[in-house]
Parts: sequence; C-alpha cells; structure tokens
Amino acid sequence: MKFTFQNLIGLFIIGMMFTFSSCKEDEPDIDPGEGTYQLANGSYLKADGADPSSSAGLSAESVEDSDFQSQSRDGFSAGYMYLSAGNYTILQVEDKEEVGSIGGSATTITDMSSDCGYNDYTLVAASDGGPAFNVANDGLYKVTHDAMTNEIVLYQIESMGVIGSATDNGWSADTPLAGTINADGASWTLEGAVLRQGEYKLRLNCRWNLDRRIDPTAGFDASNGYQLFTNFGGTPDNLTPGNDDGNFPVSVDDEGTYTLTVNWSPQDGFSMIADKTGPAPDLEFDPAEHRWGVIGDATANSWDADRNMYYKGLIDGAHTWLGVVTLGDGNFKFRINDDWGLNIGGILEPGAGLTTLERDGADIASPGAGAYFITISTADEGVSWNASMEALGWGIIGDGSPQGNWDADIDMTADGFTDGITTYSVSGTFTSGGQFKFRAADDWAYNLGGDTAGLSADGDNLSVDADGDYNVVLSYDGETYTATIDPQ
Repeated sequence: MKFTFQNLIGLFIIGMMFTFSSCKEDEPDIDPGEGTYQLANGSYLKADGADPSSSAGLSAESVEDSDFQSQSRDGFSAGYMYLSAGNYTILQVEDKEEVGSIGGSATTITDMSSDCGYNDYTLVAASDGGPAFNVANDGLYKVTHDAMTNEIVLYQIESMGVIGSATDNGWSADTPLAGTINADGASWTLEGAVLRQGEYKLRLNCRWNLDRRIDPTAGFDASNGYQLFTNFGGTPDNLTPGNDDGNFPVSVDDEGTYTLTVNWSPQDGFSMIADKTGPAPDLEFDPAEHRWGVIGDATANSWDADRNMYYKGLIDGAHTWLGVVTLGDGNFKFRINDDWGLNIGGILEPGAGLTTLERDGADIASPGAGAYFITISTADEGVSWNASMEALGWGIIGDGSPQGNWDADIDMTADGFTDGITTYSVSGTFTSGGQFKFRAADDWAYNLGGDTAGLSADGDNLSVDADGDYNVVLSYDGETYTATIDPQ
C-alpha cells in the first residue's frame, strides 16, 4: 500500500484520539473533598466507614397530642431506614458540607405497650460530637432525633397490621399482614380482608406510639417530652403519621373484600394499595337488629322500659354492647329491641369476669345500690351470650377537668334515680384552656362528648367558657345522655 502524507496525518489523529480516550478512562473521579456530600441540608444517619445516603435522612414529623391528636414539635425529626448491624452517628449537612455530628451511649428500653410483644427499643443519650452508637441487628428501623431532649430512638419494625371499626377485629386487635423485609425494601400483604363501613389504620408492631414523656401523668406539654407515632392514617395513597389526616374511611359503597398491600422502599418510603377484589360477605348476624337493654325493678324504669346499651362493635372478635347502669334493690334482665323474644338471665356478679348467660334465664339479682359498668357480647354470632359487670361508673377526664390531664379520671358520684332519670355528678375547678370528656369505667371504650343537650359516643371534646368552679351533672333517661355544667 502506498502511504501518502494524508495517510500519515490520519494515523496521527487516530493515535491522539486513542491516547486521549485511554487517559480519560483511567482518570479517577474527582474527589469532592473530605466531609463533602451531594446531599440536601439536613441530618442523616451515617454508618462508620461509609458515606451517608439520602435514604437515611431525618425530616420533621409530628408527635402525639392529647385525645390522640397530633402536634408539631420543634426539633423533632424522624425517618424509616434499613440498617445493617454496626456503629452509627447522625451527620449534619449544610451546603453539602459536614457541619457536625451527634452520637452517644445506647441503652435498651422496654415499653410494654405493644399488643404482640415488640416492646424493646434503643435509646441514645446524644451529644454533639458524641461517640458512635451500636445497632445490634440488621433490619428496618424508625429512627428519631429529638433536639429538645437531645435523644435518639431506634425502633425496629417487625410487623404490620390493620386495626379499626372497619375490620373484623374492630379497634381491639390488629389483623396482621404477612411480609418480607430486606435492605432493598419491604412488603406486607393481606388477602381476603373484609372491610365494612367504618375506619381503620395501619399499626407498626401492634402499637400506637412510643412514650418518651418525662412524666406520663403530666399531659402533653412540650417541656414534658413527647410520644412518637408508630401508626399511619390519611388515605391509602398518602400515608401520614398518627392522626395528621385522620383514619382511612370506608363508606357503605366501599364495603368489600380487599387485598391490602403495604410497601416500603428506601427511595419512596411507605405506600399502600387497597385493591377491592369482590363484595363483602353477607352478614348472617346483624348487630343492628340486637339493640340490647337492661330492664327490671332494680333499674330506674322498673319493668316498664329498658335502659338501652351502646353497641361498640367487635372487641377481641366478639360483638359487644356497653352500658353504665345504676341499680337499686331488686332484679334485672337483658333483652333486645324492647321485647321479650330474646332475653338472657342467670347469675352475674361484679368482678367475676365474662359470664355465660342463658336464654330465658332467671332474673339477675342486683348486687346492691350503685353504678355498674356492664358488657354483653357474643363471639359466635348469637349462638351464646356473655356478660360482665364491674362496680365502676362514669368519670371525667381531660386537661380542662379538675384532674388537669388526659391520664386519670375524676370519678362522678352516682346519685341514684328518680322518675326514670339516672344522674351522676361531680364538682371541681375547670379551666377554659383545656378540654374534657365523660368516659365509663376509666376506659376509652365507652366515652361521651359533643352536644350536652344530646351527648354521643366518641363525640367531640367539651370545654367551659371561663376558668372556675363548676357542678357537672350527667343524666340518662334510658335512651339519651345529657349534661349540665353550671358555675358554683
């Protein structure tokens, strides 16, 4: 082949291109420098010997307020992330530069509020520049940092469940989803879930929250610490912590059989799909057709009229009715729909626990004058009926009540009954800056609020217009509760 000057020039250019390309491939990435990260401003969990990633970031989150509501908290941040066992610190980044770190000593804390045994979490007493803290197990964690108390919480997420009036177990127990968790993500699924008119939520590890209040009896003031949420509400396509956006609603038109899927990924966080696969099964037993009441000469209406009970829904898988009844001397029984077609009786004693009563059984002897909290339930759709009785009545609870908090009731006095009206009363100092409610047997299962001219179960909180001493009277005519709140 004959080489020309042009051939030589071409070979020279090709050689230069090859040399430039080879040098470029061998050239290392430009190091942005020690302590420089391609991250937005914020806080990130960082493993020893590794750079932090955006999926390990902490962002502002609400905490629990009184009456299960939400409140903002300055300096409280949280994030969900998969952690491998090892040592960690929280890195603080501004303008892509490391500006500080937080570490400290870790302690295992036990909080027995989980309904399925997930009670332990890691608490780090943090300090600026403190040492790395240890994470013992691989897993998905909720990680929080509270600037006011300067503490870090790491809570491993091991289960996912749905709970609420729309589910078979009501608000008393979770229905678990089956799931898998690994570093790439997590997914939980429940097939054949029957959802009926009502509400529901997602709970992590069968619990509502972790209580980090300094004094759990002293309310929800910011200076008293906080309760971090371990549940989600809102809507299936927009999960939010706690009660920021309420519970998932299920209307009559939405009733059906569903496949529920909850996913988590390091990039996108939590999401939920509620896929309706068919209609809800027909109800062979309709609790609406069983309006239980108490009747007898030991009650305010004697044998002439019933004292109606409140249908709560499913508690531990059993349809349950609740009521507070003031009794005198004599006897009583239970019947439905103001009719003797279905009635139950037998022996029922306070404190004896759940007792099976007999259809058309004997009159029940009154245990003596006083107020009693009574339940009626069936776990087999009316094949058998159970009842319980406790020597407990109505109380008032709330930060506007004489107790001044949402953790303890002030008991009301059962005043007996006259002309079919049962009354309960209490006097004390109420504050206009707080709220309160009535609840039965020191428990939230049966509580009253809303309009004092006609109180409703689970109604809105009540309040007074001005601080002062008040006499509060709760009255019941067998069908409707009313209240008067009068200055003393």
